[in-house]
Amino acid sequence: MPFSSFRRLSGVALVVGAALGAAACGSSSSTTTTSPASGSATSASSSTSAVTTATSAPVTVVGKKTDVVVNPKVSASLKHAGITVTGVAPATAKTTWLFPVSGGSIVVATLVGTVDHTGGLTFSHSGKSVTLSNPVVNTSTKQLTATVNGQSVPIFNMNLASLKRAAGPKGTVVASNIKLTVTSQAASTLNSGLGVSTFKGGTNFGIATLTVAVKS
Repeated sequence: MPFSSFRRLSGVALVVGAALGAAACGSSSSTTTTSPASGSATSASSSTSAVTTATSAPVTVVGKKTDVVVNPKVSASLKHAGITVTGVAPATAKTTWLFPVSGGSIVVATLVGTVDHTGGLTFSHSGKSVTLSNPVVNTSTKQLTATVNGQSVPIFNMNLASLKRAAGPKGTVVASNIKLTVTSQAASTLNSGLGVSTFKGGTNFGIATLTVAVKS
């Protein structure tokens, strides 16, 4: 049976990457010098190097959110098993789960890095509960982790093969179609904590969209 929750969620707009590249280009051209020996401008390779350095440098994440659209089959299986899911403020858990971004660091051009979130989810069943708090998306390991009883637990594996990038408002990067599957560790943690056998590793949990604001 599926397990449904948030995870090593969402993304970067190509337009933003291009904008950063353009900014780097402008910076490098303003510092171009003339060779005393030949009277010609320095090699363009220095400009290319400056652009590469700028676009590959990590930038600080300052906010926005991750949305998870839960697989309807997962929602149905949880309801059938008598398992309820509630948001831990400021996160919310309705048809779409929303987790506010609280920080992190990513490379805009490649999306490599980590995105921290605040809030979480509580799964409840027959008087027992398991809370997953402060989820972290790590695009390097392709996992979404959360804190459970003081320990970091991988909750979802993130499939980024079909990730889609789109332009967001100025200063933001957006990545959608991040596919989430339940990890075996998360399934074990939830099943044992709730006294059920509902959660299965590898379950197609849902689709995440990551919208991130970065420090300019």
